[in-house]
Amino acid sequence: MIHDRIDLYTYFSRPRGTAKAGTLTRYLHAQITEWQGLERVRPALLVIPGGGYAMVSQREAEPIAVRFFEQGYNVFVLEYDVAPVHYPVQLLQAGMAMLYLRRESAALAIDGRHIAAVGFSAGGHLCGCISLLWDDPALREAFGDECAKIRPDAALLGYPVISCDPAKAHIDSFANFCGGIPFEAYSLEKRVRPSAPPCFIWATTTDDVVPVENSLRLYSALHEAGVPAEMHLFEKGQHGLATCDEEVFSGPLEEPYYAQASNWLPLAFGFLRARGFVLQNKE
Repeated sequence: MIHDRIDLYTYFSRPRGTAKAGTLTRYLHAQITEWQGLERVRPALLVIPGGGYAMVSQREAEPIAVRFFEQGYNVFVLEYDVAPVHYPVQLLQAGMAMLYLRRESAALAIDGRHIAAVGFSAGGHLCGCISLLWDDPALREAFGDECAKIRPDAALLGYPVISCDPAKAHIDSFANFCGGIPFEAYSLEKRVRPSAPPCFIWATTTDDVVPVENSLRLYSALHEAGVPAEMHLFEKGQHGLATCDEEVFSGPLEEPYYAQASNWLPLAFGFLRARGFVLQNKE
């Protein structure tokens, strides 16, 4: 494995301003030189952890990266800024991450047509932003027409923050992301369009931090717009399940719902595989 970190601001030669983060941790497969000339090209995954835009969850970073790395992906974990830094910084950092993967696909031995993004909780909101609002004014101002390349080829959203409806919202996430701009502009169930990428959504009905209605509303909007979408709702489980195993929880896994909810991973692998996210020999 090649494991390192790059600074997106350095790569793009952009002034950092108030930003402190904006890095990608890379988990890359090395080419096997014993095969004498045979090179592999891999699907790629951008991982966007959650944390309410107040912190970046470690449980939703490397543990997720490792599971997809095992499936043959080259994986990239985004470390983005949180409050008191707010829009458009996080969106620009996620946009830079996707553009970096597009621009460097050959050097990274990834398939530039099969780059997915996965986000959890508030990270699911940020993943949703680049999946639905890849031509947001801030992204267009920064990257011009190249912002079209920011849209992932598929999006995976785990217990995502979606709606700013006070009855169902995780309001702190919106406050931390939006700063002084209206929440409505980034209530994602209202921003779905037919050109959105295929989406995989999973959540639990007993989530008492980000209500399951966030996922339901997004799925309904995607369905109405004709966007390919798959949703899995598990009966029980608290917020922030990530990989649903001992790797991300400090205590014993006594509840049977952990094993049940962990099925989101093979389901997500299959969702992506059906859309061509597979290991290939370089032509």
